Amino acid sequence: MMDQKRFLLSFMPLAAALLGLGFTLNGCGGSDNGAGTGGGGGSGAGGTGTGGDTTGTTGPGAPATSTGGGAGQGTTGTGGTGPGPATTGTGGSGTIECDEPGGTVPPLKLTEVVSGLDQPLFVTSEPGDASRLYVLEQEGTIRLISGGVLQGTAFLDISDDVQGVEWEGDERGLLGLAFHPDYAANGRFFVYFNTTSDRLVLREYRRSEANPDQATPAEQKEFFSIPVLRGNHNGGMLAFGPDGMLYVGVGDGGSEGDTQDPDGNGQNIDVKYGKILRINVDTYPTAPAGNLAGGDPDIWDYGLRNPWRFSFDSCNGDLYIGDVGAKAVEEINVEPRGQGNRNYGWSIFEGNGCYPPGQTGCELPDYTPPVAVHGHGTGDGSITGGYVYRGSKIPALRGTYIYGDFSSNRIYSFVWKNGSLVSETPLTGDLESTDTLQALASFGEDAAGDLYVVDYGVNGGGRLFRIDPE
Repeated sequence: MMDQKRFLLSFMPLAAALLGLGFTLNGCGGSDNGAGTGGGGGSGAGGTGTGGDTTGTTGPGAPATSTGGGAGQGTTGTGGTGPGPATTGTGGSGTIECDEPGGTVPPLKLTEVVSGLDQPLFVTSEPGDASRLYVLEQEGTIRLISGGVLQGTAFLDISDDVQGVEWEGDERGLLGLAFHPDYAANGRFFVYFNTTSDRLVLREYRRSEANPDQATPAEQKEFFSIPVLRGNHNGGMLAFGPDGMLYVGVGDGGSEGDTQDPDGNGQNIDVKYGKILRINVDTYPTAPAGNLAGGDPDIWDYGLRNPWRFSFDSCNGDLYIGDVGAKAVEEINVEPRGQGNRNYGWSIFEGNGCYPPGQTGCELPDYTPPVAVHGHGTGDGSITGGYVYRGSKIPALRGTYIYGDFSSNRIYSFVWKNGSLVSETPLTGDLESTDTLQALASFGEDAAGDLYVVDYGVNGGGRLFRIDPE
């Protein structure tokens, strides 16, 4: 993820503690060992609804109100090329708020939910049920938090199959998790990890029929398996999109730049590295319509270095991608709903400038620039993509994208609306994140739209926080 040397030099007060991390997250900044891992999740589709998806060919679908399934989108309807946004979606204990923001943002805080996690990387909930949270741990376990209590027995333990941490900065492990939108009925979920045989795999598992707090440890299906090139820049984010497809973030394969291919793996559409993939979990390996033509059939977007965290706005379906930089710049890309097949520039561009830094005259005819960038000169160095807030507790934050940086533990936000950056606001001081967090590994979203911050911690001291009003 990040450049370990730059991190320690920039943050000497934390250096002694962070030497025990054994993880550098998303793969930024100038080191052969600086790349990332990812997690998964994403909002589920609503169980019923009107005016959303399917048959129309022009114009957006009408807004849907969905009840009974995962919060967020309606699943049936006419008009439009994809599911229309929901005004309010409910299911289980989850409610997504899609109204316009109201009032002013109150003072915020990080509320500790649980502690004692072992190298946590991600958190999500079941679609439609915010009362149960699932935390991904790097060594190969998924922990269940039920009713606010961390359960003693892992929901899933595949540590015998997962390549665990062997050295400081080791980025391999259990990297991604996503629940099927109809998880309540079918018990299907998906994980992405490094195997002990040096492969990156996407596999399906199932919830136990006898005990919903446990998963069946036997895999149901393996979708793909690709060689690990250098061990870092693994990517790993998993999320179901509003179209019901599973999106997978895969890093460029490692090292500081792309030395595996003369043009860079990010620009090579014949390989999965440096891409966001889009998969129909019911028809694989048949590719869904709309994927990029002419290369690997799973590709949705390309030109990425290490998409450590991406997410879909659970109301309008826009895709927000946090892509970790190399030597100089971290970036956030925003992709309007359904408008994939984009080239985000790596390794010709880093952020909004040429790569390597100082080079001039770089050109890509189909290049899509980022909407927000952070330079390394401020101490930032490893972007951690987040989520658009759609909860009910902080109405003034609705529609605001919240994200951060692993190197600095800073938390930022911006509003992207109608194709333009409306506002940018730092939240670091209000949330006191630089004093509270040891290593900002991830954000997470539950079915009620509440947002969480995952602190990787030190020596088994990982913690989970929720962003709340004071």
